[in-house]
Amino acid sequence: MRHILLLASLVLLPVAVTAAPAAETVVTLSNFNFAPSEIALHAGVPTVLRLTNSGGGGHSFAAPAFFAAARLDPSSAPLVHEGKVEIPGHSTVSIALTPTAGRYPLRCSHTLHGAFGMKGVITVS
Repeated sequence: MRHILLLASLVLLPVAVTAAPAAETVVTLSNFNFAPSEIALHAGVPTVLRLTNSGGGGHSFAAPAFFAAARLDPSSAPLVHEGKVEIPGHSTVSIALTPTAGRYPLRCSHTLHGAFGMKGVITVS
């Protein structure tokens, strides 16, 4: 009987579950450029977008449909305003999210930056 109780208590012990680390995608913003301009992510996989502005002036990472479809980590949600993230010059902003499948346009929303080529696409498969 003791063995059965011991075995039962071992089975009922809580098991520590460790979450897999989030995938990381680095995007560099510079004068009128996203690198890479075509960003490939996996649907349902927790991801950290590390947005690094290498220029002196500010840029934005504007992808309203992408952010509306994604599940933002609560710590990152305040960094996304109206579907865009502002990245000041010479700084990095990290956004944790879980993307949803789709193809989403991306651009810098600052005056004329998109017209000068600062645009791209996010593909989530």
